[in-house]
Amino acid sequence: MHRRQFLVSTVSTVAVIGVTVTRPSMADAALDGALADVAKARSKLTTLQGPFEQERTVSLLASKVKSTGHFWLVRPDRLRWELAPPDAATYWILPDGLAYKTKAGSGKVPKNQGPLGGVLADLLVLLGGDLASLKTRYDLTLVKRDATLLVIHAVPKDKALAKTTKRIELELSSDASTMRRVVIVEAGDDRSEITFGASTKDQPIDPKIVAGP
Repeated sequence: MHRRQFLVSTVSTVAVIGVTVTRPSMADAALDGALADVAKARSKLTTLQGPFEQERTVSLLASKVKSTGHFWLVRPDRLRWELAPPDAATYWILPDGLAYKTKAGSGKVPKNQGPLGGVLADLLVLLGGDLASLKTRYDLTLVKRDATLLVIHAVPKDKALAKTTKRIELELSSDASTMRRVVIVEAGDDRSEITFGASTKDQPIDPKIVAGP
């Protein structure tokens, strides 16, 4: 190989390696910066509450079911997630696990156990916690960030969770503090889209509301 060809080949190889290394590093830095901004925006948050609308799409039946509800969050470790009739279901995320009350019955689930210990257990973090803490269970990707919104996708690394959930799409407000929309795409391509209404921050919440059943 001539000296000139060797130099061109070497430069090209280095350039390719540089692109390969730099792009993930830049993406990681952008993601870490976004997560840090979310954590900072939520650092002084004490309570959060508000309405939501949920639309569940069942791909096999090509049908959609719409629900409404309300949530109450008390940082750092309590959340009540309530679906209005006709669903009439309430879920609590508590320091020691989960609790639920539906038309079919009620019960409690120890922390990080059973089907309810999946995405539902992460709702408290999604709504008002440190999103960086999800890295142990999810691969996080910064999809979009501009003056109007912040979009992050979360793909389960946890094998048990991956059996039921393909990814979670998070859309936050421009100030990086509150969630605007959450889309849960299930393994079978069924999906639940949750859109949040105007939320109220740092207002007192009756402890009985988030105490569990």
